[in-house]
Amino acid sequence: MPLLMAKPKPTSTEPTTNTALQLALAARGPLVAREGNGKTAPYTVTPAGLRVIEAMAGEGQDQASIAAKLGLHRKTLMDIVKRCPDVEEAMTAGKALLADELTHHLLTAARKGNVVAAIYLTKARLGWVEGIAPETRPNIIINLPDAQTPEAYLNSIKVIEKS
Repeated sequence: MPLLMAKPKPTSTEPTTNTALQLALAARGPLVAREGNGKTAPYTVTPAGLRVIEAMAGEGQDQASIAAKLGLHRKTLMDIVKRCPDVEEAMTAGKALLADELTHHLLTAARKGNVVAAIYLTKARLGWVEGIAPETRPNIIINLPDAQTPEAYLNSIKVIEKS
């Protein structure tokens, strides 16, 4: 009797998502809308789109991936971010969530004795820098005389030679 092999499940190209991202992505309705007709009409991000932006940025998604989810080109999304404070705030809030999560993981590792994580945190979060020695150069000041005529210079040399 032949052995039956189970087919491997297809793997998703999307990373694992958290509950906030799953909820944001499951939202029904448009994520962006156009403010008029024609190709040059500007886009507006809906409240559901803002939640998607924040959740995806919080998961560390690339700007191109966020734009694709919204049905936009990356450059179009970045133009909207520059133009619309709500979209910029959603992107910034998502990145802040990611930064807090990564800091938490590094801090947990540092508290368990991971020296590399502790060193990285002190540099990244506290601004510590290694290898900078205090400046110990001597302060030398050289005073040069004003410009003299050749005769005055020769005369001053004669005075020094006589001494």
